[in-house]
Amino acid sequence: MQVRIAIAAAAVVTLAGIGGQSAEARGLGASSTAATASHLTSLTALTPALTLDGEGSIAAIPWSQRVYTAATGDSVDVSVSTSYPAAADIGQRWADFFAALLHGPELASLKVYVAPLDETQSICGSSAVGCYGDDQLVLVNEPALGFDPEEVARHEYGHHIAQNRLNSPWPAIDWGPKHWATAADICARVHSGDVFPGDEFLLYRLNPGEAFAETYRFLMDKEAGQAQPAWPLVDRSFYPDQAELDAVEQDVTDPWTGPTTIVFHARLNGASVWEKSVPTPLDGTMTLSVAGAGGLATRVELLAPDGQKVLAAARSLRGGKATAGGQVCGQRSVIALVTASGAPGRHVEVRVSLP
Repeated sequence: MQVRIAIAAAAVVTLAGIGGQSAEARGLGASSTAATASHLTSLTALTPALTLDGEGSIAAIPWSQRVYTAATGDSVDVSVSTSYPAAADIGQRWADFFAALLHGPELASLKVYVAPLDETQSICGSSAVGCYGDDQLVLVNEPALGFDPEEVARHEYGHHIAQNRLNSPWPAIDWGPKHWATAADICARVHSGDVFPGDEFLLYRLNPGEAFAETYRFLMDKEAGQAQPAWPLVDRSFYPDQAELDAVEQDVTDPWTGPTTIVFHARLNGASVWEKSVPTPLDGTMTLSVAGAGGLATRVELLAPDGQKVLAAARSLRGGKATAGGQVCGQRSVIALVTASGAPGRHVEVRVSLP
């Protein structure tokens, strides 16, 4: 499936099934428009296929398009293939379905396309039962290839959430949004070689982007009344605990929007040092900067909680602003350390930017 997009990279997520056994793969494809690209994700049997692009396009299918008012009062854009005889009823059904999911403002950008299996596969790929990309979600209206369309829709909507969330400096579509990625310890697992963001081929089951979509689907299944939803698609190590489910909910309803800056008006001690333990509840980029040390040489350091390992350091030799930046990756606190030679009792302004 090739999806025309306006940004450098966007996610296209596909669910497909063969014989009730599954593994998932995502390939990279580029549209014919300069500076556009798409990711392709597919659920296939056993061996991931490398090329799953459909030969057709959304534009090639006649649609009955309408913005429906869901039972919740939300507006949902749904297009139903004219191959279905009751397009309005189908459109209303899916508008009500998506509006009833846990969602945020990203619902307003969603465009849903509902088509029979052959038309869906012409868009998404020959073994697909649904796909997502560039705020467009394509699915069938009835069970197909062993998958209920509601399960497909919940998983794909998880990707829509991630596509519309932040997790700087990492892409949320591959790593998961900020709160869940922190709760699931994705950064530390990436550094230890346990998980592989964006890998949609042989290591699909260890792709945290897919794990987030599945965790969202799992959460929605529980809210729909399933006591113990299945966990068939990604590695068992991603199986969510309550903290991770709570983090998904926070990513949807109260998402991270950017770093927070804390300002300390610090007084250097008799050794010309200021030290502070700073909580770091989220993984991401952290910076420490100091100003106000006059013409003195200043050193700033971010230390691990044990006070020994230096995470980042910077020095100003002429009393200018010194800034050190590094990544918080699993540490739930760090030590900010400022040293200004020969300046006991001096006040300096220390700024800490937290993810």
